[in-house]
Amino acid sequence: MSTCDITSGFTLGCRDNTGGIRNLYILSGSVTTVVGSDAGFITAITGSGEWFKFELFRQTSDYSEAITSTPENGTVFYEQTVNAVFFKLQSATRNQVRVLAKNPNLKVIVETNNGSTDGVGKFFYLGQENGLQLLSGTGATGTAFGDLNGYNLTFTGQEPEPASEISGSDLTAIMDGITV
Repeated sequence: MSTCDITSGFTLGCRDNTGGIRNLYILSGSVTTVVGSDAGFITAITGSGEWFKFELFRQTSDYSEAITSTPENGTVFYEQTVNAVFFKLQSATRNQVRVLAKNPNLKVIVETNNGSTDGVGKFFYLGQENGLQLLSGTGATGTAFGDLNGYNLTFTGQEPEPASEISGSDLTAIMDGITV
């Protein structure tokens, strides 16, 4: 059987899906090993450093993955993009944005709003091979009282494979594989 053979289909299922992302987890450190990603599910990530949680307000941020194929060259890659909104123009946020913008190899876990009934979303690991970079963004005060005072940031990376889902809803087990 070729690796290009289709092995299954899928059914439409129930209408129990929601959009958006609720949290980003960004690694300050490095990854040595990712286990289980060949099947599309990650069961362990090892390395060094610390994961930092960036909470996002509902319906402000998103993740997308564009498939780019060039048949003439026989190539395909996946462009992963996270658009994140960080509230408040303030020194603490500014300093984090500055550090994120300098980092050429961000490892990011995205927690989606779509998940189980216990309020925990599904988790996807981005930038596995090449990392993501903070490539564009703006900081603004807004004009009216109801306008955003904060940052709109875009993290982007190109990967040879689509993002893998982290197995189960217990992110702690994955994060424990990173030692400080």
